[in-house]
Amino acid sequence: MSLIIAKRLDQVDDLPTVPHTMQRVLSEIEQVSSSAMSLQAIIEQDPVITAKILKIANSSYYSPIKEISSVARAIVTMGFLEIRDLVISFSLIGLFCEDLGFAEFNSKKLWLHAIAVGVGSRMIAKEVHGLDSDDLFTAGILHDLGRLVYCLYFKEELHQVLAEARNSGVGLNQAEETLGLTHASIGAYLALRWKLSDILVAVIRYHHHPQEAGEFVQAAAVVNLADALAKQLRIGWSGLSEATRIIIPKVLGLDVQKVEQIAQQLQEEKNRIIDSWGDIIC
Repeated sequence: MSLIIAKRLDQVDDLPTVPHTMQRVLSEIEQVSSSAMSLQAIIEQDPVITAKILKIANSSYYSPIKEISSVARAIVTMGFLEIRDLVISFSLIGLFCEDLGFAEFNSKKLWLHAIAVGVGSRMIAKEVHGLDSDDLFTAGILHDLGRLVYCLYFKEELHQVLAEARNSGVGLNQAEETLGLTHASIGAYLALRWKLSDILVAVIRYHHHPQEAGEFVQAAAVVNLADALAKQLRIGWSGLSEATRIIIPKVLGLDVQKVEQIAQQLQEEKNRIIDSWGDIIC
């Protein structure tokens, strides 16, 4: 099936390439010499992302004491990694903001869901030893990348998936698997094509089946749980009509009380996510 996906996507003339600013930021973060000044220099070459960072930096989501009027000030106030996360988010959102052509899928709601999963993944990762919470934020943002690509480039197959879900009374993910083409596999292929890291490719591919993610099982389980929490809290797109079950992956070592605390934290962030990001997304 991966060969079929590769062949189809390779034939798409306007398939988005990895966002240049995001690629440069991810590369810069990996360098030992990485600094706030080098990050600032990259961001300031992209006026659209600069404007969006300053807008959200001055929003109620961050509630700055003084107006933030420069990228340099934003980095000092919000932190190096927080700005990195914003750059990645805005770079990706800018690629897929059009009408997706399906009443069941709205690009703005899908991105609000992605932001919520990113935020939730970071919260969960902080409670699991050995995981990088910022990497998990990025993984959360990217987890449903394939769903957007599905809408835009596999329309006929998606109509079949939706019909299967309606006629058989199954969930969307099960309908995809029945027909043999999943948003997770599509997203993973695009991530490979973009030369993203192994952990990001694995999480995108296995976020619905984290037990199959090998060495990245914990990371995939984090995003799996965050995805379920975001849907249950109805932050952005929350699936079709199927009920969301919260299953705590054993590999995370979290008890019910801890997950309830994380869910409460994400609930408290809900309005801030919708109000602040909603003005900027699409």
